[in-house]
Amino acid sequence: MKMKCELYMPVAGEIIPLEEANHYLKDDLLGGMGVCIIPDGDIFFAPVSGEVVLVSDNLNAVAISTKEKLTILLHAGLDTAKLEGRGFATYVKVGDQVTVGDKLLYMDRDYVELDAKITTPIIITTPEKVKDLSINYEATGAFVKFAEISL
Repeated sequence: MKMKCELYMPVAGEIIPLEEANHYLKDDLLGGMGVCIIPDGDIFFAPVSGEVVLVSDNLNAVAISTKEKLTILLHAGLDTAKLEGRGFATYVKVGDQVTVGDKLLYMDRDYVELDAKITTPIIITTPEKVKDLSINYEATGAFVKFAEISL
């Protein structure tokens, strides 16, 4: 039986390839597979339904495990750990069940841009489960489906 998982835009913005973030990071490459979003908003919503399995101490990242056992990491901004949580807030905790569109975290884009990049990776940290990943780079609005994953 073929299983599919859909990812929805967690915030309005422009989707760019993950490699563009890796080019910026150079020495600290992002693992897994996914995309980056240059956000137009400050509040990030769940791109999938599932259980929250990580909320970073710096409040800048949330990971969700889906019923298909995919883990999706939303990491607000690049190089934002150095802000030590300043400019971020979370709406969830580990163990919470979320559905697509639930609030996950807040990023004060103006504050974060003073010392880091707001480019936000969405990473599948369990790529071994993925048979195919189809991305719609034209998606721009929050809650719009931007990817389909075949398992």
